[in-house]
Parts: sequence; structure tokens; C-alpha cells
Amino acid sequence: KPMKMTKTKRNRKRSRGGIGCLIAEDEFNSNESSRSTKSLLRVEDVPLSTAFNLIHSSTTNSSDTDNSTEYNNLHCKDQRRVRIVHPYPYTFATFAKHRWLGRPLIDVYHDEFGSYPRSYYKAAIKAGRILVSGKRVTCDYSIKQGDELTHTVHRHEPAVGLSDLSSTTSAADNEKEVKTPPIEIVYEDDTILVVDKPASMPIHACGAYNYNTLLEVLAHWKPESYGTGKLFTVHRLDKLTSGLVLIAKSSSLASSLGKCILERDGCEKVYLARVKGSFFDILQNANHPWMMKYWTPHKMEEGVGTEESVERQSKQQKLATVPPVSHGEVAEYDKYNISGGIQVELPILKKKGKKKADEASVNQSACIAALGFWVTDCHGSLVENATIQDFTKQCDDMTTTEIIDHAVGSHDTEKLYEHADSAKRSIHWLHFACPCRISSHKNGVCEAGDFSAKSENELEGTKPAQTAFTLLSYDETSDTSLLLVKPDTGRMHQIRLHLQTLGHPIANDHCYGGDLWFRDDEGQQACRKSREWLNRLDKGSNDSDLTISNAPATDEEIYQVVANKSREDGESMDDFIVKTCVWCARCRGVDGINCLDGSAEAKGRNEEAVFRRTLMEYLVRSQGIWLHALQYSLHVKNDDKGSRIAKYRTALPSWVHDTIVKSNE
Repeated sequence: KPMKMTKTKRNRKRSRGGIGCLIAEDEFNSNESSRSTKSLLRVEDVPLSTAFNLIHSSTTNSSDTDNSTEYNNLHCKDQRRVRIVHPYPYTFATFAKHRWLGRPLIDVYHDEFGSYPRSYYKAAIKAGRILVSGKRVTCDYSIKQGDELTHTVHRHEPAVGLSDLSSTTSAADNEKEVKTPPIEIVYEDDTILVVDKPASMPIHACGAYNYNTLLEVLAHWKPESYGTGKLFTVHRLDKLTSGLVLIAKSSSLASSLGKCILERDGCEKVYLARVKGSFFDILQNANHPWMMKYWTPHKMEEGVGTEESVERQSKQQKLATVPPVSHGEVAEYDKYNISGGIQVELPILKKKGKKKADEASVNQSACIAALGFWVTDCHGSLVENATIQDFTKQCDDMTTTEIIDHAVGSHDTEKLYEHADSAKRSIHWLHFACPCRISSHKNGVCEAGDFSAKSENELEGTKPAQTAFTLLSYDETSDTSLLLVKPDTGRMHQIRLHLQTLGHPIANDHCYGGDLWFRDDEGQQACRKSREWLNRLDKGSNDSDLTISNAPATDEEIYQVVANKSREDGESMDDFIVKTCVWCARCRGVDGINCLDGSAEAKGRNEEAVFRRTLMEYLVRSQGIWLHALQYSLHVKNDDKGSRIAKYRTALPSWVHDTIVKSNE
């Protein structure tokens, strides 16, 4: 049937995921044309333990007693609640780019977007799921200036974990459960909101995540306070990292705080990390090639000018001081007085919109990145010949919280310790400078290390970086160290990369040298069982990474689910989109790929299959890594045009408590 659309405008603000632009003419009216996906959105928060019981009961049958026993024993140590957004119709819209002009529509979709094979786009254009300026066209339609391309799909999102606080809510107390925040609020006033972001949840929409994001979870919880247009992000935090996130309630404050963080104006970020092995093993080698020192000569004594005294002064040993390295850059390059480490001359940073740089910008952009480490005390003075014992003894007779307070300042300014002065002097920091770069923008993978042998072209995009570490505790049982971390720069994945380069990756960071479900037998079993179930569902595939979000559709799936399906008389576009959804078919598995006949019973089975697979995929992905943004300190302007230092800190994450208990034992 012919399709009818409201008039499109380039600057019109459309509802996120709105499907009013794709409704059959006999279904079209003013009410439906303005509806939004949010009104159709179904969100479910479930305890992970309860989810396993649901999966077991829905997959067990009389002829599968062996699997029944396996799933009955399946248990996950992680008791957080999991947030599931049920699939929904979503319209991707974009205006024609200059490079697309004059090209066939099907060629543009096949070459520019890689989620589907060519056969899918051919079927989608024929079915009217891909439109040009609201109208049906043929596959060979030539794209013109000003065309708006829309593609409506059945969108699936990965599940995310919620705040640990939500798992403490009693299921019997429904009223209390509704009031329990899905995200822990650390601080809030009329201008700013500070939250403790759970691991595995991105801050804003990206990739496969649209409504399962920090901003959308807050908006869904309190739309009157945190709805669209009421919150503005200040900084970023990796999806797998938990901890503090500052959110402004005005765009002007977000811009001001963002500038403060970018320019490092009184801003200090403090993280917690749990890493493999006994940290600071690098100090066992007193002649490590990366150990850096800066030698400065003694000053001449006043009033002494004889040749004999001058010769005596020149023969005296030079003083070792902190290397002149700031933000990972060698500030004063002196090859005769800097010993140890590696210096890498980075190419001129190319600024967007400028093909040629003048001499001033060249001098400003070029830098020498340092690769090396040195140890200082709490006053910033160099500690020569530092040993592991210098770090371990600072943990004696103090709790982890006390060490944190002495190292980066107490969150409670009125809190005092009897041994404050002596304890503060005992805090040592290992500073590590190492350049980083993004090795794959598409996959979000970075690398760090010795780039001195790289060519100038290979060094493009490499940036200096610097991080400081100190020890909080060491657990012999798990052979892990708990660290306090202060990044001096903010490169992508910087802390994770620097820890990997030092030989002590974050223990459960499988992207950079750690192990998924590190030393967690129950979690590893749950992950293995889930992967086996997914492989059986996907025709016994051996591809361990085959999941809804990252595996492109195949031609065989398109032929089975999309290509030979047509919209029946009286069938709504919503039902047609679900019926021809490749991802729903994957959830049903090879045996149920064609079982969606439009009946209410079939729809119910499809929803159960999607729910079950979403939870299984949550188990085979990372639940988050042991890296937590603990504390932020930054300049905040007062009403009297002055400024003050605002400090925000979260509670310690659960994996820190586990370490403390084992260490005390």
C-alpha cells in the first residue's frame, strides 16, 4: 500500500526512534503519526539469579534431563540487577552525503553500512522499510541533493548491569522497589548531578546501545527531573569502567566544567584498579632501562674562585632529581643530563581544517614523548633506589580508606588521624610516562609502548601520556594488587594500557591482558554454559563471538527470514518488522526460524526467546572491569564570581571490599 509521511525538514527535531514516518495509509492518523518509540518501550529489570531460573524453566523439557541438571547448577556470583530493553521499531535517518549523489540507492546502503548483505537491502527497499524522503523507490534510484534516507528496523540492545543498591531491594516490598534508584546518586543540587555509573553501561547512545545508557536510564527513572534536554554530559568514562560521572544541569556549566577538565585547571581524577601480580616488581631491577633520572650539577659555593676549588666542584657527583617530564612530554630535552628511559619525537599534530601550519603552530604542536618511570614521595621529590618495601610498608597499620585519605586528601575535611604527618610522608608514587595511540578506530582498540622504531607516518595520532600509581594492598590468595591511580593525561584507555605495558594488567580486563571472570569459578562456568547454549542455537557454530550486536546477517538468514516474506493484508508494519527481523530469528534458533506466524502464542514464544538470549549474551560479555573512578576534584565557580575546589567521591566498589577482607586475613 502507498505510504504517507509528514513533511520532512532538515532541522526538524524528530522523536528518537519514532516510527510515525512509516505507517500504511489506512493506519495513518494524527495520533499515530506523532507517537514515539518511548511510548512503546518495554524495560525490564531482573536479578541475574532469577533470570537463570527463568532460563532453566523455559529451556528444560522431558527429553533433556542432562541439560536440565546442567542449567539447574548454573549460578552466577554477580547478584546485580540486569536491565533489559525489549526490541522496538527504530528508524535510522540521514540526509544524502555529497559522495552519494548520483549513486544507486542499493549500492550506497551496501557499501556504506555493513550490518546486512546486499540481499537484505534489496528486500527492505522492495518492502518499503527503506524510503527516500518518505517515498518508496526502486533499488536503482539515483540519490539526489537533499534526499532524506530512512531505514526502519527492529532494534535489539545488549543488557546492562544496574547499581548494586538495586540488588538489595526486597522483592516483597514493591513500593520500596519502585523508589530504589537504578543509579546511585552521589551528590545533587540545582546545578549538577554526580552519579556512580555501573560497569558495562555507556554514558550516552553509541553502537548497539540506545536506551540502555546512563542518560536514558536516568530519564526513564525520573523523566520530570532528568528527561530529554535536562542533563548535559561533562566528560566521558569507558563503558566497562565504573565510578563517578559528573552531569551538569545546564549547557553552560557543562562547557565550563569540560574546559576545566580539558585544560587540567585544578582538576584531579583518582581511580582504583585491581591488577594481576605483585605490583612494583619492576623496581626489583635497579638498572631497568626505563628508569629515568635527571642529573643537575651542584651550585658553586659563594666566595670560592680558585682553580683548585673549581676543579673540585666539577668532580663532585651530580644530584639526581625528578625528570623534566610533564603530561608525558619531555619539557627540557637534554640528552646529556637525562639518563634512562626512551624519548620518541612525535610528528606535528595536524589540526582539522588547516592544511598547512605556520612556524608558531609547528613549534607548539611538535613534542618529545617520554617512555620511562620514576618514584617520588608525597612532596614530589625523587626517591632514588626505591624498592618494593617502600610501597608495602606504607600499608602497615592503616586501612585502605586511610591510605587513600592521606594520598589524595580526605573526603571529610574534618577527619583527622593521630599519625597523619608520618603516614603522609610514607606515601610513594610510581610515575609512568608512555605514549598511546588508537590502533583501530572502528573497533575502539588502543595500544601503548615503545614506538621509537616507528616511521613518521606510523606515529601519526600517537600522543604522550602519564599516570601515577601507589599501592593500597596485595592479596596473596588471588595474586592481585589494589592500586590507587592518578592519570595526569586523559588518553583513550590510558590506565588500562599503561598497566598492561608495565606487566600488570587489570585482572579481569580481557581486552588488555586480563581474564574474563578472573578467578571466579562460578562466573566462568556460567559463561561457558551460556556460550555452549548459544553455539547450539546458532547451528553448532564454533564462532565464540557470534552475538546479536556484532555478527552481520548472512545471505542464508536473509533468504530464510526476509527475502521470501511479504506483508500480508491487514498486517501492521510493526508486526511485519518483527516477522522479518533477523535478530529475532537468531534468538529462536534454527528450529524456530520460521515459526513466527503472527499468532499471539507465536509472539509470546518469540519474546521469551529474545529475553533468554539477551541474558545469555550478557554472561558471555564482560560485566565490567576492576577499574573505578573514585574521586574528582575540580574548580567550581561561585555566585560571587569566585571559585572553590569541589571534591566528589563514591563508596568503594565491592571488589575492593573483597580484597580488603582477604588482605586482613
